[in-house]
Amino acid sequence: MIPIIASLLSGCMTQFDASETPEQISTVSTEFMLSFDDGPLPYATGRVLDMLATLRATDGAPVKAGFFLLADAPDDFWPRRFYYAPYELWTGKGSIAKYPEITLRIQQSGHIIGNHTTHHAWFLWPWLDTPEAVLAEFSEWETISQRVLGVSNSRLFRPPYFMLNKNVRETAERLGYKIVMGEPAGDAIPGMTVNEIMEKTESLLAAWSKPYPCLLIFHDIRPATYEHLAEIIGNLQQQGFRLVHFDPERL
Repeated sequence: MIPIIASLLSGCMTQFDASETPEQISTVSTEFMLSFDDGPLPYATGRVLDMLATLRATDGAPVKAGFFLLADAPDDFWPRRFYYAPYELWTGKGSIAKYPEITLRIQQSGHIIGNHTTHHAWFLWPWLDTPEAVLAEFSEWETISQRVLGVSNSRLFRPPYFMLNKNVRETAERLGYKIVMGEPAGDAIPGMTVNEIMEKTESLLAAWSKPYPCLLIFHDIRPATYEHLAEIIGNLQQQGFRLVHFDPERL
């Protein structure tokens, strides 16, 4: 039960392929990409962007990441209870509407922006698991995003908590979105230390056997990430894992 709860807290269930062992995988050839959920927050996302500018991908250029942003996350307790999962008690999620400047900085830095819903909706709530409510989470995000960033050809979506159901899948397909999952780094788990995140991400990449890069999911609003991202990624590179630019076409 505890591992299941921890996976939910981190945002999704980790994929695992027991057919391969870490000893069977060559770390030299294991590629990984970076993505970030739940921003933007100026004090946090800005520090992440600063660190990304210092990290080099395999081509020698500053690495480009994916940012799955929220359009207008609620500020007050009861609206949060309306949208957030029942077990999620922390606060301070990001907002395109409230922080357009840092949103523009993400775009101008060359990173790719995706839809993470308007309010960080937990689509298991019965009042949110309807075609109308799901569509509103997509369309309101688009309206707010276009007001700040302009029209974009990027149609990427990551559901909060990685909760996919029939309404979410059908709405994403109808609107032309590609659903982008990934592997949680563990930074959203309360009490997770930097060393534990390092161990988790290293284990994920050591066991990776898919024919495409491993997409690591961080949260730019979490202190372990906005304070230690460069350290975490530097450790992976020192182990021989290869950092590449976020490219949804390779997933």
